[in-house]
Amino acid sequence: MYILNMFTKTRKLFAVTTLAVAVAGSAAQAENIKLRFAYLLADSMLPIIAAQKAGAYEKAGIDLELTEVQSGPAVVAAIASGEADIGYAAPIPPINARLNGVNVKMILALAHEVDPDTKFIWLVASKASGITKLNDIKGKKISFNANGGLCELAWRDHLMKAGLSFDDISPVVLPFPQQEAALEQGSIDAACTVNPFYSSITVNKAIGPSVIAKGMLADEKEPVLNDVIFATDDYLAANREALKKFAAVTDQAYKDLLSDRAKEEAAAVEFLGLTPEAAKTFILPTIEQAMKIDRADVQTLLDAMHKTGMLSDAVKADDMVDNLAN
Repeated sequence: MYILNMFTKTRKLFAVTTLAVAVAGSAAQAENIKLRFAYLLADSMLPIIAAQKAGAYEKAGIDLELTEVQSGPAVVAAIASGEADIGYAAPIPPINARLNGVNVKMILALAHEVDPDTKFIWLVASKASGITKLNDIKGKKISFNANGGLCELAWRDHLMKAGLSFDDISPVVLPFPQQEAALEQGSIDAACTVNPFYSSITVNKAIGPSVIAKGMLADEKEPVLNDVIFATDDYLAANREALKKFAAVTDQAYKDLLSDRAKEEAAAVEFLGLTPEAAKTFILPTIEQAMKIDRADVQTLLDAMHKTGMLSDAVKADDMVDNLAN
């Protein structure tokens, strides 16, 4: 009888202990929030990719799941369809999404650029094209990565300043990763590109590239926003605190790379596929130390889109921004 009672008590104790461990494990697991993140590969993503590989988001209670797509509009499509929770792109795709009934808001700024030399968007031409300045572009085949995206605005704005129009060129929609080969083969004459692709193009002797313009806009006397994180209104309302944690980890990841040039170059080689030679020309597109985004940032772009014909009517940025940066 004594042995039976001891067995019963031991079994009960084991059951209670097992339950306690299971409950504790479930609680710990519940603290980690899965965050599905859609992005196109570009320079501003480097700190996020590096931090995710290093486990920084996981330590903060976020299981960050990264999914690469080919363009900003594809990021919008992933969020609109529910395949992703948040996304990274230039601000033009989420602006267009909002204007077309997809309720997304920009929540963090990842990059700005400004005159004269801190520019992170380049219009480049091959040596074979004969283009050495923007006025030579008339009748040529030029590429940008997506209709209604950052690079379409860049071409439109720079062409306008040069006294040309979008009708003066032959546009070719081509994802960033395919542009270098197209320039080398002569299937396009010029391209709007960003890093890491620009760094690779600049060291490609078969292209012999010339930079014919820099920047999303021709006039950037004040900083211009060119990379953002965005989410739907509903997801933002339901997950605000988790997104603030994401913002804090991302902010630290940027600071870590910016403080160590060797680490930045090594990360560009490991995560962006650059050669060590090309990585030496790579720089993160950061002139603002904070990721704060405000309506004025977006209004500048809306005004440029209207001026260049990408928008038929003037639009206000009032409902397009919800800043989550400290």
